[in-house]
Amino acid sequence: MTAPASSSPLGALPLAFTKMSGAGNDFLVFGERAPMGEKEIAAIRRLCRRGTGVGADGALFVTAERPGDASSRVVADYRNADGSVGRFCGNGTRCAARFAVLRGLARPACVVLTGWGAVGAEVSPSGSVMLALPEPIAAGRPIPSFDAAGRTLEPEAFALLVGVPHLVVFLKEGIALDTLDLSVLGPVHRHHPAMPEGANANFVKVLSPSRLALRTWERGVEAETLACGSGAVASAVASSLARGLAPPVSVATRSGETLEVGFTPDGEVARCVTLRGDARVVFEGTLNPSEWEES
Repeated sequence: MTAPASSSPLGALPLAFTKMSGAGNDFLVFGERAPMGEKEIAAIRRLCRRGTGVGADGALFVTAERPGDASSRVVADYRNADGSVGRFCGNGTRCAARFAVLRGLARPACVVLTGWGAVGAEVSPSGSVMLALPEPIAAGRPIPSFDAAGRTLEPEAFALLVGVPHLVVFLKEGIALDTLDLSVLGPVHRHHPAMPEGANANFVKVLSPSRLALRTWERGVEAETLACGSGAVASAVASSLARGLAPPVSVATRSGETLEVGFTPDGEVARCVTLRGDARVVFEGTLNPSEWEES
């Protein structure tokens, strides 16, 4: 992959970018680091906005751990669409790993350094990427879910961490996942009172002993996304420990793509957790320099 030629103004973000998609979760990927002040954060918000910007769920800045050294370790700094720092993004980390391999920054078996920790990655020639997460995932604690009117329901939700906070809400029998109004239910659960930092709200329908369907309202995007990698992990682990699903668990996303979550159950903890899915290059482009200068 050859990046478009560009020159970045001193102190500004790079102009050359690659648009990538991981199971429908899409990102602006830059191959340079840059200072991140209020002006740049505002620019990320503009660029990620659909219709008036490029459109994306977030922005990634992917560089070699040691400049000029194409080793097996790269750094992935992630920003949500609202400009906030994202400690971890599963689909974004897969895209970062494939970007690094295509740009010659890393070998197919590499390590991506994220805000959560060092994530192992294996990039296949077909574009599929498997991540090995840096620590076990605990089942989480049961907390109440809410209906569309904000009324408390029985504990049908679990709070857990996959680098970032997640809430996994299990749909009751007879409720179709496609009929949920996430514009109402998403914000209610994203700001759950039991999770003071907020959370990604995942709504899960168990389809079979090793398959589930998922819709996610993402913190930092403040909207439903077509997929959420860490949400898929959270939902698979919670479904295994609370509903008996056997790993590996296939997760059907809103985009129609499938993510696969592998792990070894160990009591209330899932160990050796992996996440596999696609990481596609959609297009490459060069930004107008004025995009970083607008107020």
